[in-house]
Parts: sequence; C-alpha cells; structure tokens
Amino acid sequence: MQIRIDNASDRPVYLQIVDQVKRDIALGRLVRDERLPTVRLLAGQLAINPNTIAKAFRQLEREGIIVTKAGAGAFVANLDSNLSRSVRRKLVCDELERIVVEAFHMQIDKATLADWFNSALEKFNLVAGKER
Repeated sequence: MQIRIDNASDRPVYLQIVDQVKRDIALGRLVRDERLPTVRLLAGQLAINPNTIAKAFRQLEREGIIVTKAGAGAFVANLDSNLSRSVRRKLVCDELERIVVEAFHMQIDKATLADWFNSALEKFNLVAGKER
C-alpha cells in the first residue's frame, strides 16, 4: 500500500488516507482480508502523527471498509456484506454532492463534469447493472 500525502491540499490528512485506501480497494490493489500496515508503521513511513492514522482507520471501520481484529491489526472487510444499500447510497451521494459543489465553484459545466464522471466509471470498470 502506497499512500501519498498532499500537504498543499485543503483535505485533512486523515481523509486523504481514507480516500487512498478506498481507491486501492476499488482498483484491486487491496483485497478482502488483506492486512493493512500497522498504525505505527504507516505513521513512520508518512512522517505524521500516529493519531492521524488511527483516526483514518476509525473512519474506515465506521464505514465498514476495514475491520480491526484485536491483537491482529486492521484488514480489508468483506464489502459485499458490510454496507447496506442505504448506507452505500448515502456515502456515495454525499461525495457526489461535494464534487458538484466544487465543480460549480470552479465553473465546470454539466457536460464536462458528466464526461469526466463517465471516464472515471470506465477507468474503474464499472458497468451498468444491478448494485452490488
């Protein structure tokens, strides 16, 4: 797992970590039951406070993305069973709304935003069909 922190970003560091773990899972770089680096190890690699890593892991656990096993560490969850349809909908819709607001402030038109969205769908191989 390779995480990069952008200190120039307005996004808090713990959310950058959350985003990158989710991205690695979506891209198949992290798979179900795979063990994540320890808080201490990741904090050392990124040269940031371990509490920041712990906060990111707590957020991922609340969202059902990872599970923590006492004495064993944090692992990628079985995403098929952990997130209910309503929770998934809320998480994705909240994020989409945030993106639309950003696009509005950057004066990005609807057609361009839709084109970029479709490109992202293709990049991650999402196909039309039933929700998982």
